[in-house]
Amino acid sequence: MNSKEKLKLIVNNPILYIETFMRIPNKEGVVVPFKLTPQQKYFLKNMGKYNIVLKSRQIGISSATMAYVLYLTHTQKNCTCLLMAHSKDGVAEIFKKLKAIYDNMYDCVKLQRVTNNRTELSFVNGSQIICCSCGYKDVARGTTLRFAHLSEVALMGDTFEAQLTALKPALAPDSIMVLESTAKGLNHFSEIWNKATSGESPMWKPFFFPWTKDRVMNIQEQRELAELYIATHGKALEEDELTDVEVGLMQDGATLEQLMWRRIKINDMGEQLFTQEYPSNPVEAFVSTGENVFDSGMLLNRLSTLYQTKLLTLPKDIKPILRKYKQYLQVWKLPVKKKKYYIGVDTAEGLGGSSDYSVICVMDAEGFQCAEWRSNKVKPYEFADIVLAMGQWYNDGLLIIERASAGHTVLDKIVHSYKYQNIYKYKEYDQRGKAKRKPGWETSGKSKPIMIADFQEWFETNQCCINSKDLLEEMKLYQAKDGSYNAASGHDDLVIGFALSIQGLKSQQWRYNDW
Repeated sequence: MNSKEKLKLIVNNPILYIETFMRIPNKEGVVVPFKLTPQQKYFLKNMGKYNIVLKSRQIGISSATMAYVLYLTHTQKNCTCLLMAHSKDGVAEIFKKLKAIYDNMYDCVKLQRVTNNRTELSFVNGSQIICCSCGYKDVARGTTLRFAHLSEVALMGDTFEAQLTALKPALAPDSIMVLESTAKGLNHFSEIWNKATSGESPMWKPFFFPWTKDRVMNIQEQRELAELYIATHGKALEEDELTDVEVGLMQDGATLEQLMWRRIKINDMGEQLFTQEYPSNPVEAFVSTGENVFDSGMLLNRLSTLYQTKLLTLPKDIKPILRKYKQYLQVWKLPVKKKKYYIGVDTAEGLGGSSDYSVICVMDAEGFQCAEWRSNKVKPYEFADIVLAMGQWYNDGLLIIERASAGHTVLDKIVHSYKYQNIYKYKEYDQRGKAKRKPGWETSGKSKPIMIADFQEWFETNQCCINSKDLLEEMKLYQAKDGSYNAASGHDDLVIGFALSIQGLKSQQWRYNDW
């Protein structure tokens, strides 16, 4: 390969171009070759048109995108790229870093600037990089963008949605947009992230970069604080001293040095702020305060130990309807003869997309979550067949079926068409004051707070064992606000389903035959 062929290869590959022609000041201010980390390379190789990036602090995604826009503007004519921050100070910081990378590019490729201001780099080939803050009205007017990177989106205020709406039409057909942020509780960023990861918004491609995988960007601080830990405790942390959470972090790739760093950081800033700024998984990142129903720390602890409970393979003789929809079924414990099971059922319309889910939550008499079925693509009439099959499979377990909406369809088929006997009944008084029991669970302004309060108590006093990651993620976003209980974003169907199974166990109802 001759020099001309090598140059063509480099120019056509952004990673090779960045590592060949760019330099960057390190944390000591020394200019060094720009060597991309594994995380930076992975992101640049796998970007789609619309990308959302949730990350731990100091992973280097912003630096990688700055280098990428310099690559684009130096290799393409009339190319416009946008770097947007949440504030004017953020703009100044972004431009400072961008300018440092540009200034230290090798002269053989560095294009001459034709502007001289603090928010824009424009070059003799007609390309430009615009830096601005969220809310700047005219940023996309009359402009076709090749690349747009919005940094620290979680800190952008009420103008973000309008800004995003304005930017999308300005994107060229082959353009790329990146929403990047550490998490700051529940907001527009967490909403987009939850929809992207749940598949409700397939337009957005999610990327998550935890601190446990970082071996480059934060290594100096990690070493310094690990040395401080050793000096304070007289020895290094050993594996037999690890908590369950730390064992899970090691399973995810953390080193003992990083775990010592983590202990010092948590001692300084508190565990909740640490997990927000340095998440090891997406659920940790969105821990919010004040209005959450379920204890965030306990949720994180359970999520970190889920690897200890394995999913089971479905038996060959499972009922045909369950095998047909086996992709929606998870089983952690198979039915055991003579054991009682309590099965919460929440029914949706089966409309797909972002609509609610129909769920079945199976719990045994010890509070162990045995199985879960979840889908929003199955119509209520067929969901009734699945409910029947799950009930029969788990020893004719007690079905606690919420009556609301499509739940009436399921109840009617289970009770009248299939004559299933073991169904929870709620008490209702007639006009004469005589109590009657009716099949199903009636959710009301009085019963729902009781149901959720019981679930909260059972979870926080370790009376139940939850094995579903999806359920734990819903619990993380479940809030009490202004006297009502709902998901801050996303869905809460599994929360309701599991809460129903708890009500069934509490009731001690079993095999009523007074139809």
